[in-house]
Amino acid sequence: MLPKHEPQELQFIGESTVDSLLLFARQWDESTAEDVVQNALAKLFDPATELPENTAAWLFTLVRNESNNRFRQQKKREQLNKDYALTRRNWFEPDHESRLDAELVAGRLEALPFDLREIIVAKIWGDLTYEEIAEMTGLSKSTVHRKYVEGLSQLKAMVQK
Repeated sequence: MLPKHEPQELQFIGESTVDSLLLFARQWDESTAEDVVQNALAKLFDPATELPENTAAWLFTLVRNESNNRFRQQKKREQLNKDYALTRRNWFEPDHESRLDAELVAGRLEALPFDLREIIVAKIWGDLTYEEIAEMTGLSKSTVHRKYVEGLSQLKAMVQK
């Protein structure tokens, strides 16, 4: 049976290792280091956790494992986004003879009211369904569709000027 640690002892362990753990976690990702360390320290204070004799080494192992997992997940996300970008038809490349100027359309898109722009971006670039957009915005599916058509109509009118 592993020894039970008193709350004061756990607090001392946490306080004495937090800076080292942060430095250690920043090797993988500066932006998530504090979250990773906080998760490790939360496990330290979790009554259901059986603590090993060398809690400092255990904390470093937790930080290392979670940092590696997050790093791998981020790299996987980046690769999936790259792959998706390569296979997704460019919205700005029309199937007909006329060519759209991507900067012009992007500028006009910014000029749309937020509620229309949000729906258009979610539908076209987010590839969300009307139902998913309705749930996200708290609007009805028919309202989302109406606003989508309205936004595209306004966008088309602005681009044709």
